[in-house]
Amino acid sequence: MSFQDIEAGVSHPSRSSSVTSSPQDAPFLLLQSSLSLQVFKMNANVQGILKLVDQLGTAKDSAQLRKSLHDLTETTRSMAKRGSEDLKKLSTLQANLPHQKTALQKTSHDLQLSLVAFQRAQQVSAERQRTVVQGVKMAVEDDQPLNSASQEDDPRTLRQAQILQAQLSPHELAYQESLIQEREDEIREIESGMHELAEIFRDLGTLVGEQGEMIGEHY
Repeated sequence: MSFQDIEAGVSHPSRSSSVTSSPQDAPFLLLQSSLSLQVFKMNANVQGILKLVDQLGTAKDSAQLRKSLHDLTETTRSMAKRGSEDLKKLSTLQANLPHQKTALQKTSHDLQLSLVAFQRAQQVSAERQRTVVQGVKMAVEDDQPLNSASQEDDPRTLRQAQILQAQLSPHELAYQESLIQEREDEIREIESGMHELAEIFRDLGTLVGEQGEMIGEHY
């Protein structure tokens, strides 16, 4: 299966429902159920992250919002690590249960989709933070009116600066300026998490390759 198939959400039809389970299947099925629940929660978290990111740099931006975004990102990152480890354990269990190969591939595929979505959510978050930082810097510059900004300026940054000036009072804008270092630290932390997730992808590469569904290059 290609990464394009993974990205589109295409999966192999599962035949696990027709497989008769035995006592030997119990540990595999229990772990598979746990991993599937983790994937469901990760997908919900990714949607939550994107909703919070949409509020960055707006009048709804606040210390509480940024903390919620940070905490949700960290929680999802921990779940990604655990999911990777659980998939390895599931693969080990399946080695003695050849009839569960399709079930393993399906679970692996679902986890990959979730990890890809989380990776992209982190990218969107970092990009939005950068835009906000640059927008704040532009908005507080008294010597460069926004309506005469250079054509070389990023349109997104210019738009962000215009939004900030329209929505925030000078006092609130000054407060946002004081948060630039905090936002830049957050960007670095997000980037570090993205590198960490890339390592998980590489670590799973061999395992997924053995299952016949190699993860494509996407980071």
